[in-house]
Amino acid sequence: MVYSMSGFIKDTMKLQNLLMILMEICLILEFILLFSRIMRSAGKWKIAISSAWLVVSFLFMVGLLSDHQHRQDDLPYDPILYSFPIHVLVIAVILLTAYLILAIRRERKEYSNTLSPWSVYEAVNNVPCGVCFSDALGRIILSNAKMQELCRILTGNYLQNFEIFRDAINSAPVQKNIIKLNSDSNVFYLPDGSVWMFQEYQLKEPDLKGYVQTVAINVSEVYYNNEKIKSNNEKLEQLNRKLEEMYEKIGDEIREQETLAMKMKVHDNFGRSLLSIRRILEKKEEPDNMREQLENLKQQVYILTSSTADNKEDQYEDTEKHARELGISIQIQGNYPDDLIYRRLTDRALRECVTNCARHAHGTAVYVEIKNSRDGYQIQITNNGEPPSKNAKEGGGLSALRKAVEAEQGTMKTFFEPAFYLFLNFPLKE
Repeated sequence: MVYSMSGFIKDTMKLQNLLMILMEICLILEFILLFSRIMRSAGKWKIAISSAWLVVSFLFMVGLLSDHQHRQDDLPYDPILYSFPIHVLVIAVILLTAYLILAIRRERKEYSNTLSPWSVYEAVNNVPCGVCFSDALGRIILSNAKMQELCRILTGNYLQNFEIFRDAINSAPVQKNIIKLNSDSNVFYLPDGSVWMFQEYQLKEPDLKGYVQTVAINVSEVYYNNEKIKSNNEKLEQLNRKLEEMYEKIGDEIREQETLAMKMKVHDNFGRSLLSIRRILEKKEEPDNMREQLENLKQQVYILTSSTADNKEDQYEDTEKHARELGISIQIQGNYPDDLIYRRLTDRALRECVTNCARHAHGTAVYVEIKNSRDGYQIQITNNGEPPSKNAKEGGGLSALRKAVEAEQGTMKTFFEPAFYLFLNFPLKE
């Protein structure tokens, strides 16, 4: 029998070697394809086809090796592939190689888009936190590398049984240089300076009932930021205490300066008035200035004695005149106390409130309510001006008034919220 193309056994050794090399490549590719389908759980049918192709290719490779060996030995032998044209075999093997390459590429693409146990394990193993799943008996179902490492640091052994690991994180750690920062939430300070928090969850899905998920989270940044905040809060608290002390000292200094300035002003005005009166009496100045100087002297006497009139009617008229000059109207309910000292203190308080209403509250009216009872006199003073600023305190005038009231066994209260109120209480004298 004659063939147009030479058979495998009659062709050159180079062509035979090329064919066997291609078949070895095909065997490797078929093994890779079969392994990929097994790992991906591609299905029994595809796995069976890949297995069959691998077996057939292996048998074909055995036949090629047998014929090639007898060709080299020149021994009498009936070749298996004597009638197969070698060019056809080469083309078939090349096509098989191309098919296997395409099939492996398709398998890898499907593997990357398909959820499998290996892909789940790979994803869990690459997360930065520690993850562990265990059943009701404490057997480890899945644990990533980070949880294994943390278990080794805490207990000295790798994670094998969850109950042992649970006892380790719920009690004092076995290893040294490990500090348990929070017993309630299982927060540990590790020797490398990192801080980890362990949390345990019971899976509630019907198919996963009884399984436990344990997560280890790196909370180093939160922990150190919290420590910085605590340190800053302590510094701020110390600074606030110093500021409060400073404000108290400033308030005392301001009141002292106001009192000193008032005394100096009264002293200067008093001296100028007396000097002018002396010059008038010596006839060195015009007598027409006498009335003005006497009025100024009268005002300075009021500051010192809180009175410019001998009776309560003239005293009220003088205070009302002072209020009109400032653009303030006085509305009084009740009568002035009959006691001279109480009357002077009431008038002094009214004067101070009129001045503060014009200077600070920018109001137009001051309201006074005077009540007389068996216990004494109750006086309330307020205005229609703007509410005092936050953290407002008594100035020099009110502080001096308080001392004068308390010297007469009376009491004085001031309120700055929601509006300004001044309360005076004088006991009845026998």
